[in-house]
Amino acid sequence: MKKLFAMLMVGAMALTATGCGSNDGSSKGGSTAQNTLTVGATDLKGQFSPIYYETAYDGYAIDLIYQSLLNYDVESNLVPQIAAEMPTVSKDGKKITFKLKDGLKFSDGSTLDANDVKFTFTVVADPSYDSRFGSTSENIVGYDEYHNKENTSATELTGIKVIDPLTVEFNLKTARVDALADIGTTFGIISDEQFKDYKRGDTKMFKDNLENPIGSGPYKLNKWDKASGASFVFNENYPAEEGKYQVKNIIIKPVETSTEYNELEKGTVDLLPTAIESSKIGPASLNENLTYNSYPRAGMGYISYNTTQGPTADKAVRQALTYAFDRQSFVDSYYGFEKASDEVKKAKLGYVPTAFLNPASPLGNIVRGETKLNGLETYKYDIEKAKSILDEAGWTVGADGIREKDGQKLTIKLMSATEVADLMNSLVPVWQDGWAKQLGVDLKQTTVDFNTLTEKVTDDEALGEWNVFFMAVGFTGASLTEINNTFLSTASGRDGNYARVNDPSIDKYLNAGLNTADEKVAEDNYKKAIIAANEYCAYVPVYGNTYFDLYNKRVKGLKTGPVYTWADAMADVTLE
Repeated sequence: MKKLFAMLMVGAMALTATGCGSNDGSSKGGSTAQNTLTVGATDLKGQFSPIYYETAYDGYAIDLIYQSLLNYDVESNLVPQIAAEMPTVSKDGKKITFKLKDGLKFSDGSTLDANDVKFTFTVVADPSYDSRFGSTSENIVGYDEYHNKENTSATELTGIKVIDPLTVEFNLKTARVDALADIGTTFGIISDEQFKDYKRGDTKMFKDNLENPIGSGPYKLNKWDKASGASFVFNENYPAEEGKYQVKNIIIKPVETSTEYNELEKGTVDLLPTAIESSKIGPASLNENLTYNSYPRAGMGYISYNTTQGPTADKAVRQALTYAFDRQSFVDSYYGFEKASDEVKKAKLGYVPTAFLNPASPLGNIVRGETKLNGLETYKYDIEKAKSILDEAGWTVGADGIREKDGQKLTIKLMSATEVADLMNSLVPVWQDGWAKQLGVDLKQTTVDFNTLTEKVTDDEALGEWNVFFMAVGFTGASLTEINNTFLSTASGRDGNYARVNDPSIDKYLNAGLNTADEKVAEDNYKKAIIAANEYCAYVPVYGNTYFDLYNKRVKGLKTGPVYTWADAMADVTLE
């Protein structure tokens, strides 16, 4: 998930410094401090590999150190990165040819060429590769043979052809509307020279070198330890244009969630990316030393219904529960501001999405409620309609006030993670009022740690333990296709379809939207897919957010967007 992660960076002499400015947020200090950007981080693991990292903050490090074939710009458009230009695509959409920039080098001085591109995708296709980017190579011709450990004759990923040192050709099994984004942006290119001892079936060396990144990006790792963070300095082998990359040192400094705003206010950090807490955004908007960027978050919180067992196997129950869930009330309360600038108050820190789809995608205006899609039922709160649906479906109120049907009580087992306890403290009362008090539901809540929650909802043997769960999702780019595994019947369970949706019309529209090179055809099919998915009512978006990057006014030229992070934006940043 390339664009959901972050990192800490530090100048060669700045890792032990407490910050870049004085306590009033000004830019007093020596020359190193004045040319060092300090970013607050709450979760940095030091997994600095573009094919193995997990957290948002490590992902920012990846964006600084490595380069992909393509990248997104601030407007979420695909643009060349190590590619010299946008690739050529065959008429059938199954052959994509990239021309690379000449003279590219890794931070160790070795040359980056088409062989490194093939090498990177080959490693991700390896039968021993066990991280989350494996699907990026699955649609490449020859993947099945190379990935199959029983096939001892496979020596290369045959679908990638090195035409010459600056030309690489990808041959795909099927045309896909997300092929350019998937191949172009999912991960940065690694050095085949660094891993020259790689042999098929053994990817251990890549895990052993997580803290030894060698990329072709504008920065390189200077120093890292978990207590102090990570420092990065400018990569002298990076061919920066004149006037670009004026910031030579970057620090990602470990901070606690409870104190990170205080550090920003004092000037001991310069930037807090992707803030969604009103308690931080509001004060920042009123602080004369601070400013912010805002943009739609490519993600959302949601609930999912068990569509195969218990009362929620009945679509009428799912629809009734959704009508009886006052999402707008929750959003207004949880994401409201006590004090904030008028401009920030208008920015909608939280909103109720209309459908389970990437809010940063080409159909994001529909998801954010800015454009209406005819036929899309959005389930605005309507308790009387919820009651009517259950009445018509035969769920009648018993003597104890609990609805029942054919001797089965309307018992809803709700499962959530301990890690979102604060959120649940606000959500559960909404469910207790709408579902238990007004609708006649016997609501039973279970709280487990996140890993247990994930295990329960993906395990077919545990389907009897839950009817509803709460989770959040972050989308990786601006693609429509990331919802496919959430809804496709073929992805039931551990492959992503936790609700066990099984609907031929949804399958039809999602596959038609994915397996085309025509963006207009794709968008038309995804519109039909979300209309059908909302009617099926398996995944219900609870909230979407506007992200705020909060930063010191000494930081100039920082432009960010849903899939264009502060790390991507460093070319144009200067510090006063």
